[in-house]
Amino acid sequence: MSAENFRDRQPFSRLSRREFLAAAGGACFLLRSAVSGAEKDEEPSRPQFLIEWGQSGDEKGQFSACVGIAIGKNDDVYTCEFRNQRVQRFTSDGQFLEMFPVQPHGGGLAVDAEGNVYVAHWNSNKLAAYSPAGKLLHEWGQKGTGDGEFQLPGSVALGPDNLLYVPDQGNSRVQKFTLDGKFVGKWGEHGSEPGQFGGSVPAGGRFAGPQFVGFDRAGNVYTTDAGADRVQKFSAEGKLLGHWGTDSAEPGGFGPAPLNKDGSPGQGGPIGICVDRHDRVWVSATNNRVQQFSNAGKFLCGVGGEGIEPAKFHLPHGIALDSHNCLYVADTMNGRIQKFAVD
Repeated sequence: MSAENFRDRQPFSRLSRREFLAAAGGACFLLRSAVSGAEKDEEPSRPQFLIEWGQSGDEKGQFSACVGIAIGKNDDVYTCEFRNQRVQRFTSDGQFLEMFPVQPHGGGLAVDAEGNVYVAHWNSNKLAAYSPAGKLLHEWGQKGTGDGEFQLPGSVALGPDNLLYVPDQGNSRVQKFTLDGKFVGKWGEHGSEPGQFGGSVPAGGRFAGPQFVGFDRAGNVYTTDAGADRVQKFSAEGKLLGHWGTDSAEPGGFGPAPLNKDGSPGQGGPIGICVDRHDRVWVSATNNRVQQFSNAGKFLCGVGGEGIEPAKFHLPHGIALDSHNCLYVADTMNGRIQKFAVD
């Protein structure tokens, strides 16, 4: 879930819509690695803005605090909104297809091969599975610290092993389940050491644990840990393999933190995460950037900056890649989805 309280915001007017494509590539603010001679599989993908869709609102194709995004069959794009309490489905070029209501406070979501949709319901401390038509199939979880219980589950992702991985934020851990909700395993605890989650953030809160997870081709699991301003890499069994990140505002850092309404620094850090077909790791953060790293944590390139123009963001959350390696960003507080070419 969010690394900042969702703030009310007036809808903005677009500089352009899809007709802007020809000029929009130049609007990308690219952050590039200064390291020369990088190996081919670590060269920057140089994100290029393609299209955007959506605006703030509750009509079809509009968004209110869109947190989750996932890619399904035929590269259809699924979104989940914290405020509008619904899932929407679009074509890969942003054409609205359908929507269905879900229970309150949906965060991240996942879609399986059959088109069933899995949603993490943050404040309700549970996971729910919906049919492609939006019928509630089953749900599991309640507030607690036991196996299969949750405290503020922020998102859910479907791993290459066909298991659901749930960042259980308040419990500072990752839990694994079968598609029908059977508990399989867990790892993590609160703390600042590598392999722990939350850093100096108090235990039990929404910044005390991993926010989103992603997977590479080997099945390794990457987690964002906003409280500690880092990404951590684990095996599918939870063995720590690596970690990186700082609160710096420099390229590759996840700072500065966003400001609260009174102008004081809030809680920030990395939020969404996904891994491309070259095993490069993409991370969104509350500093309004989406950045790319090698799977060992070396900064490669990035795009962003605060704004409403194409290739700018306001608190981006979920990110996802389709079969053509196009990157989709839930530009949460701008009420839109942005799509980029990264190869």
